[in-house]
Amino acid sequence: MPGLLSFHAHPDDESIAMGGTLARFASQGEEVLVVTATDGALGEVHNYHDPEQVKARLAQVRAEELHHALSILGVGGHEFLGYRDSGMMGWDDNLHPDCFWQAGFVEATGRLITLIRKHRPAIMTIYDPFGGYGHPDHIQVHRVGLAAYYLAADQFRFPLIGDEESWQPDHLWMSVWPASRMATWADLGEASGRLDTEQARRMRASGCPDERVSVWMDVEDLVDKKLAAIGAHRSQIPPDWSLINVPEEHKPELLGREAFVELLR
Repeated sequence: MPGLLSFHAHPDDESIAMGGTLARFASQGEEVLVVTATDGALGEVHNYHDPEQVKARLAQVRAEELHHALSILGVGGHEFLGYRDSGMMGWDDNLHPDCFWQAGFVEATGRLITLIRKHRPAIMTIYDPFGGYGHPDHIQVHRVGLAAYYLAADQFRFPLIGDEESWQPDHLWMSVWPASRMATWADLGEASGRLDTEQARRMRASGCPDERVSVWMDVEDLVDKKLAAIGAHRSQIPPDWSLINVPEEHKPELLGREAFVELLR
């Protein structure tokens, strides 16, 4: 497998969205670089007895959790892009001048291009245009990641710095949740009482149509490793979260394959 650069919004997104794929590439001896756009400082705090104290230093805590998660996945490469967490859409934090949502588009794209040119991946991953669920930082990962992918070889718009060389990754994958998986989640949620009938109906009408998925990554043998990496982000993962409480018989279907839509060069 060729080298991979995987661009994410916050610490924990890499393990939740595609921990199995990261572990698969790393296990094959390929260079894997995870790039995290923000510090995650506006996340929740679970599983700590002193949540207020943890909240005050959450960026540091989440960086430590991320390091632990990546070590579980076997990933040795990581970079922060250097932005502040923007919070959920509509929060006042969306207006903070240092947050990713307010980042200068050309500047942010240039920061990512520097990493692309340095690490020269064959494959990049980003999110879909809605950022999966409409979070500002996830939407920005799509926008900035898409621009950086197409412009990393463009020396006119982004002149080479120092000993840089231009580089064009061969593939750009968007991480998606396929419709079939969403339908299974809806069935389980309705059966357990976690979702009412209307919520389950809406969930069954969501997700990326399976026929649009370009790459199905088989990670069934890595599910336990993926779950351990998710669990390493302990401040963000409530004990009753459905993703870490998947019934054993449904793990292959819900966690054993990761889906991507490839964008054309």
